[in-house]
Amino acid sequence: MSAQHTTDTAQDTAVDTTPDIALVSGATGGMGGAIAARLAADGALVVMLGRDADRLDAARERLADALAPEAAERLHSLVLDINDTASVEAGVASVVAEHGRVDILVNAAGDGPVAPLDQAGDDMWAATLGGKLLGAMRLTRAVAAPMTAQGSGRIVFVNGVFRSEPDPMFVVNSVANAGLGGLAKAISKDLGRKGIRVNTVDPGATDTPLWSDIVADLGAKLGVDPDELNKQIQGGVPLGRLVDPEEVAAAVAFLVSPGAAMVNGAFITVDGGARASV
Repeated sequence: MSAQHTTDTAQDTAVDTTPDIALVSGATGGMGGAIAARLAADGALVVMLGRDADRLDAARERLADALAPEAAERLHSLVLDINDTASVEAGVASVVAEHGRVDILVNAAGDGPVAPLDQAGDDMWAATLGGKLLGAMRLTRAVAAPMTAQGSGRIVFVNGVFRSEPDPMFVVNSVANAGLGGLAKAISKDLGRKGIRVNTVDPGATDTPLWSDIVADLGAKLGVDPDELNKQIQGGVPLGRLVDPEEVAAAVAFLVSPGAAMVNGAFITVDGGARASV
């Protein structure tokens, strides 16, 4: 996944194998971490973004230990708060100043509560919409300028299946996912004309530590044992299991690859066929 610029002369051909510069938000989470590791393994220089320096460093070290040494060296980290416009703009500017460009942005940060409407307080709405939706908007807006200047870029939103099938037990998430889908689709038309492709991956139930917390919370609210609930959910997946984070990462890797050169404004669902929506 390197940017290759070829210059032909009468005598020789020079190939620039400078790696793509990729930013990944939510990189301390299960899906974000898997995405960061996959992009680094594929050859990109990956800047993992997060608010907590200690947690970010621990995640980078954990991922690096599982990668080949040359790929591990391509993992970097940057403390950045997607809830703060100044932090986002300063962070993106520092990456551009150091590396000269930003080729890939993966918005993988943000989650929401297990709560129906009558249990979803204003704090839940503010935290989820401020992080998952507005946080992704801030990062995307910040990278759009350097990507426009260089005439190329790839942006991927890691969203969720509630975008197309809202769930009453996840009302806040459903609204955030729908909003993020609208954002992605709207800007894909504008940014596409500037050489920037924008796409979305909608994961279903994915086997991460966050999923375990969600099942425990949902089970408590429904009065169902979490293990039994997990079995029921997996039973509703035609392929019979939860999604692996690496499978979400594989979808992202495709969308930022040359093989997806004409894929723009698309939504790829990774859920084993669980969703009924078209």
